[in-house]
Amino acid sequence: MDEVLEMIADAVSSLVVAITESEEKNTLFGDMVPGVELIQQAVNGMVEASIESEPLIDEEFVPQLKETSSSLKNAAGQLYAHAVRAREDPWNRVPQKDAIKAAKLILQKVVLLVLIEEQSNIKVLVNIAKKVAEGVRRIDEIENLNQLNIMVADVVALEQELVKRSQRRSEGSHSPEFRQKLEDLSYIVNDLSEKHQQAARQVCTNPQDQSIRSARNTVSHKLLSAIDDMIETIKQIFSANTKFVDLAFKWKPVRTMAEDEVVSASAQLIGQLHSLPKQIEMGNGPTAAREIVNSANLQISNAIIVAEKCDDPVKKKMILKSIEELKKLTPQLIAAIKPVLENPNDEAAKRHLDNLIYSTQKASENLAVAVVSTPAEIVAASGVSLARDLDDLEAALNRGDVKRAEIIANNLGAAIDRHIEMSTAYLDSIKDPALRHQVQKAIEKLVQLKPRLLESAQRCVREPQNQEARKQLQTVVKETKQAISQISGSHEMVSAINSKLHNDLDNLLKCIDERGPDMQFKGVQHAKDIAADIKKQLEEAENYMNSITDPERKRQIQEAIDRLKHLTPQLLEAIKDVLANPDDKAARARLESLIRQVKDASSNLAAVTQPTPEELKAQKAARDAAYAKSQVQVPPPKPEPKPEPKPVPPKFIVPEGPVNKAVYSAAADVANALENKTRDDTPLGQLVTLGDDIARQMAMLSSFAAKGDVKGMIGAARKIADSIRQIQTTAKGIAANCTDPRLKQAVLNYVDCGGNFSTQLKILCAVKSDIEDDSTSEEQLVTCAKGLSSAVINIVKSAESASLKLAKK
Repeated sequence: MDEVLEMIADAVSSLVVAITESEEKNTLFGDMVPGVELIQQAVNGMVEASIESEPLIDEEFVPQLKETSSSLKNAAGQLYAHAVRAREDPWNRVPQKDAIKAAKLILQKVVLLVLIEEQSNIKVLVNIAKKVAEGVRRIDEIENLNQLNIMVADVVALEQELVKRSQRRSEGSHSPEFRQKLEDLSYIVNDLSEKHQQAARQVCTNPQDQSIRSARNTVSHKLLSAIDDMIETIKQIFSANTKFVDLAFKWKPVRTMAEDEVVSASAQLIGQLHSLPKQIEMGNGPTAAREIVNSANLQISNAIIVAEKCDDPVKKKMILKSIEELKKLTPQLIAAIKPVLENPNDEAAKRHLDNLIYSTQKASENLAVAVVSTPAEIVAASGVSLARDLDDLEAALNRGDVKRAEIIANNLGAAIDRHIEMSTAYLDSIKDPALRHQVQKAIEKLVQLKPRLLESAQRCVREPQNQEARKQLQTVVKETKQAISQISGSHEMVSAINSKLHNDLDNLLKCIDERGPDMQFKGVQHAKDIAADIKKQLEEAENYMNSITDPERKRQIQEAIDRLKHLTPQLLEAIKDVLANPDDKAARARLESLIRQVKDASSNLAAVTQPTPEELKAQKAARDAAYAKSQVQVPPPKPEPKPEPKPVPPKFIVPEGPVNKAVYSAAADVANALENKTRDDTPLGQLVTLGDDIARQMAMLSSFAAKGDVKGMIGAARKIADSIRQIQTTAKGIAANCTDPRLKQAVLNYVDCGGNFSTQLKILCAVKSDIEDDSTSEEQLVTCAKGLSSAVINIVKSAESASLKLAKK
């Protein structure tokens, strides 16, 4: 598919350049139908290939694959129709512009097809890794040699498949570091597996020897850690490979085993917290307390592992903060159980315990979200949680449940503080000054509203019949929700709730499968959470729908809302039936079917509420206008003049006018790295000359990007691709004559990286060049430019090393 992808990228680029030039020069545009027919043929070939590969795709991605294939074929048909219209009326610019939009949509869908296949492969690989890990754990429980041999045979087969697929996956990485790391981990897993099997056989031979057991446990722990490191590296490879793409693609990150444990332990802990008061009444308080401590410790220990591996400083900070919250609350909760056990009639002690149960549950939920989400998603989920607390507070007061209202009111301060802290940490990752200003103002607003909100909430709890107090609470709640929406948009809230809803539905099924004594009680709690999730998701989706004007987009969102609304009562009824009779197979089958449908409907709602490029531009324009207005009203203080260090001037022509500084810096890195290299007719000298050409074109690209010159960006990206192809040919020639396998492979790895980044750059310029003010687009361009710069520098360096080990002729 890669060759077809590059061909379509080139064809789309040519179309954009030709139409743009015709419009700029006001000349008659030629017939684009023959070129479009070639694109259509390539698209049809890709669609046929995707249909043939459907049996190999994980069932989770089959609906997305079918929808993408269908829309890709439709886009190709639309492009052809626009081409025919343009041929019939060559002076009419409308069909020409429509053709550009259709061509760009085709390129987006082609990229999406490739990514769907890649994500499916990754899911299969990770599932194999987790099956291996489960096999390793089961081996540790076996003490019969015959049973062990059967289990080992199964695990060995899985491990061989895991190592083979991992090595194949490493070949798809654009990063030589990730490639090497995954290859190393494959060998480590293979080696540790053999040692683990040997240790397990020794235990079966001599089960009383504790030193042998200890040695097996040590090897087992190392093996499981290496498998989890492999999963983490696979995630990093896919993430790095797709940083340049946000083309309507929201990939679902696979989870490491440590992340799975955090989420699983959270569900277990929350279930235990729900049933704690009942367990105390039944006389099982001490046992319940021990189980709570074990679940909390399991969640915390695995979260620490996730935090240690996290390379995003903002996310790491959020995870550590969430760990500290749960660490602090757990001993407080255990201490609060003791007075209730000693005196079950102590109402003050029971209220204190109820408050701590609620806050511990929230802390566990927050930690589970933090380990599996991005910083933006963590902040959005925190905002959803706070908004839900406000809704629950008002609902409790409306139905006269003062006890519940008091619990929520007592925890509101901590919830607001957490959202402020998470949002403040998130500020570090926001580069858009207008967005940063908006979030900062919203945080300041929350700080101001906090005392009013807490005072109003406590007053309503003390005086539940005071209508004036209720009105004041409604007003401050509305202002608080507005501040929350300025930090995370409605579309981000919908996406965050989608993730929570999926987890809550999975936890419901786990609760039913476990068939514990509290199954019905816990199941009802899960059902309440699910109903509240859906209600909030629908509310936020309607908020986003009301904020846009495109009637077609409104129709899409309304249809998605109606679908989820239609399924909700059926789901709740199915839950009720299964909880009443868990052995009813027909009821269970109906519940599982409805859960799948609700998940799909929720995911679809999250997808259709994601802003289009036009909506993003409108949102940014509104932010920029508000920011400019605030700057006029409150002029910033004049900063102290600071002398800026003068950068070393690169040895190439500096473009006139503005430049994209980050892209220009990447060009300068290439020029400076090659400054003292020899340029001659040798293969190595030719590489350096080609590197100079790339540095010059990257500098020009930085100028075109800053000016929003579509044609210039595409032209520069094409010239860079041409130079990269020549570099690949020359460097491969050097590698072919190198006698050192390690040095030879290093050259080939960097050559592949250069080609990958070159293709990404062409796609990015073709699809994203018209969105000049899109900060995400700029970030992707910078990521591409830096990757290309690094690849070119490393190609030359590795080729120099390989040249020292050339075969003698």
